[in-house]
Formats: sequence, C-alpha cells, structure tokens
Amino acid sequence: MASLAKVQPPTYGNIITILSIDGGGIRGIIPATILAFPESELQELDGEDARLADYFDVIAGTSTGGLVTAMLTAPNEKNRSLFAAKDIRSFYLEHSPEIFPQKRWA
Repeated sequence: MASLAKVQPPTYGNIITILSIDGGGIRGIIPATILAFPESELQELDGEDARLADYFDVIAGTSTGGLVTAMLTAPNEKNRSLFAAKDIRSFYLEHSPEIFPQKRWA
C-alpha cells in the first residue's frame, strides 16, 4: 500500500484556515479589490510586510482565482509573498486585455 504524505499541522491551534477564491475571467478584479482591504487592516496591526498568505494554511482558486492565488503565494527571494493584495487589482487593469481578449463580432 502506498504511503500517504504527512499532512502539515495547522499554523495556529487546531483550526485549518482556508482562503478560496472564485474564478470568472476578468471578474477576478473583484476578489483582487476585496482582498486588498483585509490585508491593509492586517498591515496596520502587524506591520507593512504582513501578507494574506501569512494568515492562511491553504489558499486555492479556480481559473482566475488561481491567478490571484498564485500572485498572493508566489515567493520572492526572501521567501515572502512577491505581491501584496493591493498590487493585484492594478495587474488586472493593466494586463486584462492580453489575458482575457475580447472577441470582436463584426
């Protein structure tokens, strides 16, 4: 019988915290905008380096939610989150035409 990978214990106590981010193409700008607020509140409490990824055991997303998840969890050279949640909205605004091209019906 194959052995199962050992599941990591929760970061805090006995509760596993999960952030699930929905998909929906360009509508990813909605969770990107919403997630900037709790992260800014956490930064007021714990310092400007605080990131949402620090507070969840699991972050997952579907479709464009996966893109947001990758941006929240991708590590920089110091193994900290490469992007702050506030940066994701501007990324969507700048790059959405290339990521989500609109079909032109003529």
